[in-house]
Amino acid sequence: MSKTYFEWLQESTPTRWWHDSGNPDEIKLAKERGALGVTTNPVLTYRAFQSQPEFWDEKVDRISQDLDFEERAEALLKLVATFAADYFKDVYESTNGEHGYALGQLNPDRAGDYEGMLAQARRVHSWGPNIAVKLPTTRSGVEVIEQIASEGIPICATLNVSVSQAIAVAEAYERGKKKAEAKGIKPPLCLVVQQVGRIDDYLRDVASDLKLGLPESVITMAGIAIAKRTYQIFQERNYSSIIMPAGLRGPYHLTEMAGGKLIYTINTRVQNMILEEDPVKEEKIDIPVDKKILDQLMQIPEFVRAYEPDGLKVEEFITFGVVQKLLSQFLQTGWAPLETYKSNKASTRWI
Repeated sequence: MSKTYFEWLQESTPTRWWHDSGNPDEIKLAKERGALGVTTNPVLTYRAFQSQPEFWDEKVDRISQDLDFEERAEALLKLVATFAADYFKDVYESTNGEHGYALGQLNPDRAGDYEGMLAQARRVHSWGPNIAVKLPTTRSGVEVIEQIASEGIPICATLNVSVSQAIAVAEAYERGKKKAEAKGIKPPLCLVVQQVGRIDDYLRDVASDLKLGLPESVITMAGIAIAKRTYQIFQERNYSSIIMPAGLRGPYHLTEMAGGKLIYTINTRVQNMILEEDPVKEEKIDIPVDKKILDQLMQIPEFVRAYEPDGLKVEEFITFGVVQKLLSQFLQTGWAPLETYKSNKASTRWI
């Protein structure tokens, strides 16, 4: 029997992958397929409660009704994150902390709040040794990354949609890593998410609005081009952080970068697409994006800002259009619903 594409990645390349959801049945299936960890966010956490209420309701009902809105959302996130972390604890132990994590994402409403994110990051990691803190790559987020890296807290920097953001995270982590080592603390894992599908979605809208007439075959290479450039820079500068391509829209987002020292996060729908397609097993990480495609993408000003290493200043991270779009998504369809999920309190957030 021939190997699956995932088995080939695991056995023949440095590329690894984690599962992307909080659904218990999907987590179990992904581990059977070779996933080495679990990524979640507020949206996926809320969907987990809706998709399998019979699994979660008793646990949710034990959460105190006296908690304020932010505390309740955090408590609900903890349920899913600790379930996933427990399920992958054997992987964490067998890989000596290289894999086997679950993620606890911070409140997206605090994306510009250094003190608030730092305090929450410490709480989230206290849930378990294989709970990594997922936080946004804003100016404040980068500052938090340096601090928690120095404390040995594992990190997943999300909302990365540009080369410049990824570099800022990697540099902050290196500074924090040095401080950790000076204190005799083992440097933690640091994942740098590259939102390959979500930047494609954003640039598709921008290109359409600018009436550039770019074909879909060009748009779908944007996130890959950004991630490949990031990977090249990380290799050249010998950064310790690991790039995590996320938000995959199809097998091409995986196959075009296969062979890199990357950790993908892949939801069940895309896992199924990959297994059904059974792509050609070829390492493509070092194959550059065609110059003709890059030239067309460079017509989009927002692509240029995302693609160039100095395209965004650190203070511009939080104002970049797609970052604001994603923060709103995480807040409105994830965190905010969690604040009142099965609660006897009515939110006044949108009044």
